[in-house]
Amino acid sequence: MTALLTLALGMAPAHAAVPLVHGGETAADAADAVAATVTATGLPPEQFAPVSLKPLLASPPRTVGAAALRHCAGAPTRGPDVQAPVVRAESAWREGDVRGAMDQLDLGIARLGCLAEKVDSVAVSRLFLLRGGLQARAGRPDDARAELVTALGFTPDAGWDEWLPSDGRPLLDALADEPAGVTLAVAPMRPSTGPWIDGRSPLDDGTFSLRPGLHLVQAATPRGIRSAWMTVDGDATLVLPASFREPVLGGLSEPHLRLGVARLLQSTQQADAVYAVADGGVWLVSFEGDEPVVTVLASPPVPDPDEGKRRRRRR
Repeated sequence: MTALLTLALGMAPAHAAVPLVHGGETAADAADAVAATVTATGLPPEQFAPVSLKPLLASPPRTVGAAALRHCAGAPTRGPDVQAPVVRAESAWREGDVRGAMDQLDLGIARLGCLAEKVDSVAVSRLFLLRGGLQARAGRPDDARAELVTALGFTPDAGWDEWLPSDGRPLLDALADEPAGVTLAVAPMRPSTGPWIDGRSPLDDGTFSLRPGLHLVQAATPRGIRSAWMTVDGDATLVLPASFREPVLGGLSEPHLRLGVARLLQSTQQADAVYAVADGGVWLVSFEGDEPVVTVLASPPVPDPDEGKRRRRRR
């Protein structure tokens, strides 16, 4: 055990303390968490950097693994804000104004990243089909494929309309036969609402099957639905801090909750190891391989089954 603790501390620079996440909000709560971890590990208190859980749960969605999110930097938008550029882009293309069409499509993508309501998958698919066709027409097949992959994310059965640039049709036909190939897990595993990727809900096992490329993530937050663009290169986990429910850190003791809580700590701390304290329990969570390793340093006390009876008698 001592070797494991030394390794965890050695993962960070010598001057850096290891994050210690706790459920309190005051300086006294932080001091208590440090004291509990010192008792459980025998390490000096300066080795730990207390972090309150509450602001972590208020943070935006995050990713772990081969995916990256780009969050909205502007004001929230609505469906008509996205649909209008798509209509204008289609009109510009029919009139032969390729540059004008691309400008409108770029505007639609920017507004999509700030969408505050469920996406209209069909309209957005048309946006990316046109972009893919225009890229193919310009002799950029790799860029065209990337656009068409995103279109298929929104409408997997998309067909090629006759008014679109014909150069994109063979690329779409080839992509339609390729398997998705990437698994996106979600933490917590089954949120009460959402998330949605490209307007779709998770599969029955709580994951998403995706093609590598650009995808729209939408999640329920205390302020309503919020959107972000996600680039996926391989298997990853989408972490939704606002979807975790109390008790959060105590979930490290529960096999069915442990991985989700570990992913929350991993995505919010950006460290190779994190300590956690809750309800008398102390854990070390390390991130050396594909799966987090959770080590129990001090087990939470077992509830006294007779305590409830005694309280009822005292009433």
